[in-house]
Order: sequence, then C-alpha cells, then structure tokens
Amino acid sequence: MWQSVINYLQSLRTYRDLSPDITIRRRVNARLQKRPRLSPEMWSRLFCEMGDEPITPSLLIFIYKRLQKYSGLDIGRIRASDRLIEDLQIPLVCWFDWSNRLCEDFHTTFQVDISTEFDESLLETVGDLVWFLNLRLQSIDSVPS
Repeated sequence: MWQSVINYLQSLRTYRDLSPDITIRRRVNARLQKRPRLSPEMWSRLFCEMGDEPITPSLLIFIYKRLQKYSGLDIGRIRASDRLIEDLQIPLVCWFDWSNRLCEDFHTTFQVDISTEFDESLLETVGDLVWFLNLRLQSIDSVPS
C-alpha cells in the first residue's frame, strides 16, 4: 500500500516537472500585451515581407495556430525577432514534448518528416523557426518526382 502512495506522489512531482509553468506563461503574455495583436493574416504578412525567399502561407497559419496551442502564448503579439528561450520561455511555457508534437503535426499537415533534423535548441528566434520549417517544405517541393 505504501508503495502505491509513494508512486502516486512521485507521479505528481513528475507531472509538475513536465507541465507548462503557468506563472511564467502569464508573465510572458503580460509582457506581450503591450504590443498590438495581429490576425493570422496580418501576422503572416510580416513574415512574408521578412526576406527574399517566399514563405508558404499555409505554413505561417500552421505555426500561428500550433505554437499558440503548444505554448498558451498570444501568438498574434509575437514577432519574428522574439527569441524562443530568452523572450518567450518556450521550454518552460510548453509541455515538455512540444517539439515532438510539432514534428508530428508538421508531418500530418504537410507529409514531411522533420523529426530527425528538428532541434529547437539550434533555433534562436521565431523567425528562425519559420525559416527552418519553410526550408523543409521547399526542399521537398524542389525534389524531382
């Protein structure tokens, strides 16, 4: 019986360690509140104007919706220059497996497997994340059939 109680208490501790930190999430969202909130279409336009390479519009909508789902952050207030760790605290505001879920959702949506090459620790900003995913889509589109 004691072992069951000990297991239960350990599972509660593990659950807390793997769960998003709601206090940090609120703090980040409060900081983001100072910015205007952009619709998915307007947010996408910011990224499309960012560089020379065209960004797939469906990818931007995908990121807008999924990143909000994983993080609980108001994505409409996030900009390309926001740093994933320092500014947005992504590892702390998301569930521990957010990157695995991103890879699975990306594969389901675009039929592109990025699980072996995706390493969120190598991406500094939201813009880096967008460009990484966009390059994966372009590399598939450019492969001859």
